[in-house]
Amino acid sequence: MDYKWIQSFIVAAKYCNFRVAAEELHLSQPSITVHIHQLEHFLNVKLFKREKNRVQLTEVGRLFLIEAQQIIHQWEKSIERFQLATKGIEEKLVIAMTPLMVETILPHVIYQFINENPSIEISILVEESAKIEDLIHNDKAHIGISLLPTHYRHWRQELVVESPLELVIPLDACDDETGAYIDYEELFQTYTLFTHHHPTIWRDLLHKIQEKYVVTKQVSISQSYVVKRLIKDGLGISFLPRMIVRRERMEGRFNIVPFDEIALPSVPVYLFYKESVQVPEELLSLFQTRDYL
Repeated sequence: MDYKWIQSFIVAAKYCNFRVAAEELHLSQPSITVHIHQLEHFLNVKLFKREKNRVQLTEVGRLFLIEAQQIIHQWEKSIERFQLATKGIEEKLVIAMTPLMVETILPHVIYQFINENPSIEISILVEESAKIEDLIHNDKAHIGISLLPTHYRHWRQELVVESPLELVIPLDACDDETGAYIDYEELFQTYTLFTHHHPTIWRDLLHKIQEKYVVTKQVSISQSYVVKRLIKDGLGISFLPRMIVRRERMEGRFNIVPFDEIALPSVPVYLFYKESVQVPEELLSLFQTRDYL
Protein backbone atom coordinates (compact mmCIF):
# COMPACT_ATOMS: atom_id res chain seq x y z
CA MET A 1 0.00 0.00 0.00
CA ASP A 2 1.48 3.34 -1.10
CA TYR A 3 1.37 6.47 1.07
CA LYS A 4 0.22 8.52 -1.94
CA TRP A 5 -2.77 6.25 -2.49
CA ILE A 6 -3.98 6.87 1.05
CA GLN A 7 -3.29 10.59 0.85
CA SER A 8 -5.25 10.90 -2.38
CA PHE A 9 -8.10 8.86 -0.92
CA ILE A 10 -8.40 11.06 2.19
CA VAL A 11 -8.47 14.32 0.21
CA ALA A 12 -10.88 12.88 -2.37
CA ALA A 13 -13.14 11.69 0.46
CA LYS A 14 -13.00 15.15 2.03
CA TYR A 15 -14.42 16.86 -1.06
CA CYS A 16 -16.09 13.92 -2.84
CA ASN A 17 -14.53 15.47 -5.91
CA PHE A 18 -11.44 14.12 -7.68
CA ARG A 19 -10.75 17.40 -9.50
CA VAL A 20 -10.69 19.45 -6.29
CA ALA A 21 -8.54 16.78 -4.63
CA ALA A 22 -6.09 16.97 -7.52
CA GLU A 23 -5.87 20.75 -7.18
CA GLU A 24 -5.18 20.56 -3.44
CA LEU A 25 -2.49 17.90 -3.87
CA HIS A 26 -1.01 19.56 -6.98
CA LEU A 27 -1.58 16.43 -9.04
CA SER A 28 -3.49 15.72 -12.22
CA GLN A 29 -7.01 14.39 -11.94
CA PRO A 30 -6.04 11.12 -13.73
CA SER A 31 -3.35 10.60 -11.06
CA ILE A 32 -5.98 10.80 -8.32
CA THR A 33 -8.15 8.33 -10.20
CA VAL A 34 -5.24 5.90 -10.62
CA HIS A 35 -4.35 6.16 -6.92
CA ILE A 36 -7.93 5.38 -5.90
CA HIS A 37 -8.16 2.43 -8.29
CA GLN A 38 -4.83 1.03 -7.05
CA LEU A 39 -5.98 1.34 -3.45
CA GLU A 40 -9.33 -0.33 -4.24
CA HIS A 41 -7.50 -3.16 -6.04
CA PHE A 42 -5.13 -3.60 -3.08
CA LEU A 43 -8.00 -3.71 -0.56
CA ASN A 44 -10.32 -5.62 -2.93
CA VAL A 45 -13.20 -3.25 -2.12
CA LYS A 46 -15.07 -0.38 -3.75
CA LEU A 47 -14.35 2.89 -1.89
CA PHE A 48 -16.40 5.29 -4.06
CA LYS A 49 -19.62 5.06 -6.00
CA ARG A 50 -21.06 7.43 -8.60
CA GLU A 51 -24.44 9.04 -7.93
CA LYS A 52 -25.92 11.67 -10.22
CA ASN A 53 -22.63 12.70 -11.81
CA ARG A 54 -20.77 12.92 -8.50
CA VAL A 55 -18.80 10.51 -6.38
CA GLN A 56 -19.77 9.43 -2.88
CA LEU A 57 -18.06 7.19 -0.36
CA THR A 58 -19.41 3.69 -0.08
CA GLU A 59 -20.17 2.24 3.35
CA VAL A 60 -16.82 0.45 3.22
CA GLY A 61 -15.20 3.68 2.10
CA ARG A 62 -16.50 5.50 5.17
CA LEU A 63 -15.11 2.77 7.39
CA PHE A 64 -11.73 2.80 5.69
CA LEU A 65 -11.53 6.62 5.92
CA ILE A 66 -11.20 6.33 9.70
CA GLU A 67 -8.39 3.80 9.32
CA ALA A 68 -6.69 5.85 6.59
CA GLN A 69 -6.64 8.97 8.77
CA GLN A 70 -5.06 6.98 11.60
CA ILE A 71 -2.44 5.54 9.21
CA ILE A 72 -1.47 9.03 7.99
CA HIS A 73 -1.42 10.39 11.55
CA GLN A 74 0.87 7.57 12.71
CA TRP A 75 3.07 7.97 9.63
CA GLU A 76 3.56 11.69 10.28
CA LYS A 77 4.26 11.05 13.98
CA SER A 78 6.88 8.44 13.09
CA ILE A 79 8.60 10.76 10.60
CA GLU A 80 8.57 13.56 13.18
CA ARG A 81 10.13 11.29 15.84
CA PHE A 82 12.81 10.20 13.38
CA GLN A 83 13.66 13.78 12.41
CA LEU A 84 13.86 14.80 16.06
CA ALA A 85 16.10 11.83 16.85
CA THR A 86 18.56 12.85 14.12
CA LYS A 87 18.84 16.23 15.87
CA GLY A 88 19.47 14.64 19.27
CA ILE A 89 15.95 15.46 20.46
CA GLU A 90 14.16 12.68 22.28
CA GLU A 91 10.77 14.30 22.77
CA LYS A 92 8.67 17.21 21.54
CA LEU A 93 6.04 18.96 23.63
CA VAL A 94 3.60 21.54 22.36
CA ILE A 95 2.20 23.83 25.06
CA ALA A 96 -0.96 25.81 24.30
CA MET A 97 -1.37 28.76 26.65
CA THR A 98 -3.75 31.63 27.08
CA PRO A 99 -2.38 35.07 26.07
CA LEU A 100 -2.78 36.22 29.68
CA MET A 101 -0.06 33.81 30.84
CA VAL A 102 2.41 35.30 28.38
CA GLU A 103 2.29 38.37 30.62
CA THR A 104 3.46 36.36 33.66
CA ILE A 105 6.74 34.67 34.55
CA LEU A 106 5.54 31.45 32.86
CA PRO A 107 7.62 31.98 29.66
CA HIS A 108 10.71 32.30 31.89
CA VAL A 109 9.77 29.03 33.62
CA ILE A 110 9.54 27.27 30.25
CA TYR A 111 12.83 28.84 29.14
CA GLN A 112 14.50 27.50 32.29
CA PHE A 113 13.21 24.00 31.54
CA ILE A 114 14.45 24.19 27.93
CA ASN A 115 17.94 25.14 29.08
CA GLU A 116 18.04 22.31 31.60
CA ASN A 117 16.58 19.72 29.19
CA PRO A 118 18.11 20.16 25.71
CA SER A 119 16.85 16.75 24.56
CA ILE A 120 13.22 17.94 24.82
CA GLU A 121 11.92 20.38 22.21
CA ILE A 122 9.23 22.79 23.41
CA SER A 123 6.84 24.67 21.12
CA ILE A 124 4.35 27.24 22.37
CA LEU A 125 0.95 28.06 20.89
CA VAL A 126 -0.73 31.20 22.20
CA GLU A 127 -4.49 30.80 21.89
CA GLU A 128 -7.72 31.94 23.53
CA SER A 129 -8.71 29.82 26.53
CA ALA A 130 -11.94 28.70 24.87
CA LYS A 131 -9.95 27.05 22.05
CA ILE A 132 -7.20 25.37 24.07
CA GLU A 133 -9.25 22.33 25.04
CA ASP A 134 -9.92 21.56 21.35
CA LEU A 135 -6.21 21.82 20.56
CA ILE A 136 -5.49 19.16 23.17
CA HIS A 137 -8.42 17.00 22.06
CA ASN A 138 -7.28 17.10 18.42
CA ASP A 139 -3.64 16.35 19.35
CA LYS A 140 -2.41 19.71 18.11
CA ALA A 141 -0.96 20.42 21.55
CA HIS A 142 0.08 18.23 24.47
CA ILE A 143 -0.38 20.56 27.44
CA GLY A 144 -3.02 23.25 27.91
CA ILE A 145 -2.65 26.22 30.24
CA SER A 146 -6.01 27.94 30.33
CA LEU A 147 -8.29 30.23 32.28
CA LEU A 148 -11.02 27.63 31.78
CA PRO A 149 -11.00 24.08 33.20
CA THR A 150 -11.33 21.11 30.89
CA HIS A 151 -14.66 19.33 30.53
CA TYR A 152 -12.97 15.96 29.98
CA ARG A 153 -13.10 14.15 33.32
CA HIS A 154 -10.54 11.52 32.33
CA TRP A 155 -7.86 14.14 31.58
CA ARG A 156 -5.32 15.15 34.18
CA GLN A 157 -5.86 18.68 35.49
CA GLU A 158 -4.07 20.84 38.05
CA LEU A 159 -4.78 24.30 39.42
CA VAL A 160 -1.55 26.22 38.73
CA VAL A 161 -2.39 29.48 40.49
CA GLU A 162 -5.27 31.64 41.72
CA SER A 163 -4.36 35.26 41.21
CA PRO A 164 -6.34 37.99 43.03
CA LEU A 165 -7.60 40.95 41.03
CA GLU A 166 -6.20 44.41 41.65
CA LEU A 167 -7.48 47.84 40.66
CA VAL A 168 -4.93 49.30 38.27
CA ILE A 169 -5.04 53.02 37.42
CA PRO A 170 -2.77 55.49 35.59
CA LEU A 171 0.08 57.15 37.46
CA ASP A 172 -1.53 60.57 37.24
CA ALA A 173 -4.85 59.36 38.71
CA CYS A 174 -3.64 59.80 42.26
CA ASP A 175 -0.47 60.30 44.25
CA ASP A 176 -0.07 57.21 46.38
CA GLU A 177 3.00 58.65 48.13
CA THR A 178 0.95 61.33 49.91
CA GLY A 179 -1.62 58.81 51.07
CA ALA A 180 -4.40 60.93 49.57
CA TYR A 181 -7.97 59.66 49.86
CA ILE A 182 -9.05 57.79 46.73
CA ASP A 183 -12.48 58.73 45.47
CA TYR A 184 -13.58 55.58 43.62
CA GLU A 185 -16.77 57.23 42.41
CA GLU A 186 -14.66 59.90 40.73
CA LEU A 187 -12.36 57.28 39.20
CA PHE A 188 -15.22 55.40 37.55
CA GLN A 189 -16.75 58.64 36.28
CA THR A 190 -13.47 60.11 35.01
CA TYR A 191 -11.74 57.15 33.43
CA THR A 192 -12.86 54.54 30.92
CA LEU A 193 -13.26 51.13 32.55
CA PHE A 194 -11.73 48.37 30.42
CA THR A 195 -13.68 45.13 30.76
CA HIS A 196 -14.09 41.53 29.51
CA HIS A 197 -10.43 40.55 29.22
CA HIS A 198 -11.27 37.34 31.08
CA PRO A 199 -13.72 34.73 29.71
CA THR A 200 -15.81 34.24 32.87
CA ILE A 201 -15.46 36.79 35.68
CA TRP A 202 -16.44 40.07 34.08
CA ARG A 203 -20.22 39.66 33.82
CA ASP A 204 -20.71 39.39 37.59
CA LEU A 205 -17.90 41.79 38.43
CA LEU A 206 -19.27 44.53 36.19
CA HIS A 207 -22.76 44.04 37.62
CA LYS A 208 -21.45 44.53 41.18
CA ILE A 209 -19.47 47.64 40.20
CA GLN A 210 -22.46 49.21 38.47
CA GLU A 211 -24.65 48.54 41.47
CA LYS A 212 -22.32 50.63 43.63
CA TYR A 213 -20.89 53.24 41.24
CA VAL A 214 -21.81 55.23 38.18
CA VAL A 215 -19.57 53.94 35.39
CA THR A 216 -19.50 56.69 32.79
CA LYS A 217 -17.55 54.84 30.08
CA GLN A 218 -16.60 51.24 29.53
CA VAL A 219 -14.83 49.47 26.68
CA SER A 220 -14.66 45.71 26.19
CA ILE A 221 -11.14 44.55 25.30
CA SER A 222 -10.33 40.87 24.97
CA GLN A 223 -6.59 40.98 25.67
CA SER A 224 -5.07 41.95 29.00
CA TYR A 225 -1.78 43.14 27.49
CA VAL A 226 -3.72 45.73 25.49
CA VAL A 227 -5.46 46.85 28.68
CA LYS A 228 -2.11 47.28 30.43
CA ARG A 229 -0.78 49.42 27.60
CA LEU A 230 -3.84 51.66 27.60
CA ILE A 231 -3.62 52.14 31.37
CA LYS A 232 0.07 53.06 31.09
CA ASP A 233 -0.94 55.68 28.51
CA GLY A 234 -3.45 57.13 30.98
CA LEU A 235 -6.50 56.14 28.94
CA GLY A 236 -8.44 54.16 31.52
CA ILE A 237 -8.54 51.84 34.51
CA SER A 238 -9.30 48.18 35.06
CA PHE A 239 -9.11 45.19 37.37
CA LEU A 240 -6.21 42.93 36.41
CA PRO A 241 -4.78 39.73 37.94
CA ARG A 242 -1.85 40.47 40.22
CA MET A 243 0.35 37.95 38.42
CA ILE A 244 0.34 39.94 35.15
CA VAL A 245 1.20 43.33 36.68
CA ARG A 246 4.16 42.05 38.69
CA ARG A 247 6.85 43.78 36.64
CA GLU A 248 4.91 47.02 36.17
CA ARG A 249 4.26 47.17 39.92
CA MET A 250 7.99 46.85 40.66
CA GLU A 251 8.91 49.41 37.99
CA GLY A 252 6.21 51.88 39.03
CA ARG A 253 4.60 52.13 35.60
CA PHE A 254 1.11 52.62 37.02
CA ASN A 255 -0.68 52.74 40.37
CA ILE A 256 -2.21 49.70 42.02
CA VAL A 257 -4.65 50.88 44.63
CA PRO A 258 -6.45 48.96 47.41
CA PHE A 259 -10.07 48.18 46.63
CA ASP A 260 -12.22 46.48 49.24
CA GLU A 261 -15.53 48.08 48.29
CA ILE A 262 -16.71 44.76 46.85
CA ALA A 263 -15.38 41.22 47.06
CA LEU A 264 -13.09 40.75 44.07
CA PRO A 265 -12.78 37.29 42.53
CA SER A 266 -9.49 35.55 41.91
CA VAL A 267 -8.40 34.40 38.48
CA PRO A 268 -7.70 30.64 38.36
CA VAL A 269 -5.29 29.15 35.84
CA TYR A 270 -5.56 25.46 34.96
CA LEU A 271 -3.08 23.05 33.45
CA PHE A 272 -4.48 19.95 31.75
CA TYR A 273 -3.43 17.16 29.41
CA LYS A 274 -4.52 13.71 28.28
CA GLU A 275 -3.62 10.72 30.42
CA SER A 276 -1.82 9.21 27.42
CA VAL A 277 0.64 12.15 27.29
CA GLN A 278 3.86 11.69 29.22
CA VAL A 279 4.61 15.11 30.73
CA PRO A 280 8.04 15.39 32.42
CA GLU A 281 7.63 15.58 36.19
CA GLU A 282 10.29 18.29 36.32
CA LEU A 283 8.22 20.51 34.04
CA LEU A 284 5.05 19.96 36.08
CA SER A 285 6.98 20.75 39.25
CA LEU A 286 8.25 24.02 37.77
CA PHE A 287 4.73 25.01 36.74
CA GLN A 288 3.25 24.25 40.14
CA THR A 289 5.95 25.56 42.50
CA ARG A 290 6.93 28.90 41.01
CA ASP A 291 5.60 32.06 42.63
CA TYR A 292 3.49 33.75 39.96
CA LEU A 293 2.34 36.55 42.30
